Amino acid sequence: MLIDYQSLVMDLVRDEGNRITPAARDQAITRAVSRYSKDRPRELVEDITASNATTLLLPSAWDDEASNITSMEYPIGDVPPSHIEPDQFYLYQAPSVAKVIKVPAGLSAAATVRCAYTVPHTLSDASDTLPSIDREAVTCWAAALLCDQLAALYANDSTSTIQADNVDHQSKSREYGARANRLRGRYFDELGLDDKRTAPAAAIRNFDNNDSLGNDRLTHPRRYR
Repeated sequence: MLIDYQSLVMDLVRDEGNRITPAARDQAITRAVSRYSKDRPRELVEDITASNATTLLLPSAWDDEASNITSMEYPIGDVPPSHIEPDQFYLYQAPSVAKVIKVPAGLSAAATVRCAYTVPHTLSDASDTLPSIDREAVTCWAAALLCDQLAALYANDSTSTIQADNVDHQSKSREYGARANRLRGRYFDELGLDDKRTAPAAAIRNFDNNDSLGNDRLTHPRRYR
């Protein structure tokens, strides 16, 4: 539950100056759960009934900002399971009408379709949908956010007129900044994710060819290729 994460996060941060408020701590945990939900969304399965031959209402726990359909089984019970192909269903929104799922024509009257879909995780005093095996990853991300805050706070404190305090604050800023980076690395390691997965792709290629008329090029002739 939430209280367990609160304690674990502060143990990782080691806020000796008690500068992190409970509100800041809980906000960091909320942001960490949101990040984890993007990397490891929670999957639910729900049987939904068709309202006509091509339309299904959205599942009850659907989140417009975060949910995605992962599979649509129809008819239910086939071995192996029969699925509606991903390119055959889509979300449809008409003016002043609730969003629905559209499928190819052919559903029987009141047909039941088994829908698997993702939703964000929840963490509170009463609910915890996070797998225990990934608890450390989530707490590491929350602690990293707080360490970033402490690094910024101590960096801003370097205006002190006492040189010794200045040096101490700069040292603490660097320490918390480095700790934040290590904690983020632990998050990726725990989940087996590549922390550079969003890095832009690049490629280098040597176009070893002549000009459009078949002649040697002026600025980079063949003898240099």
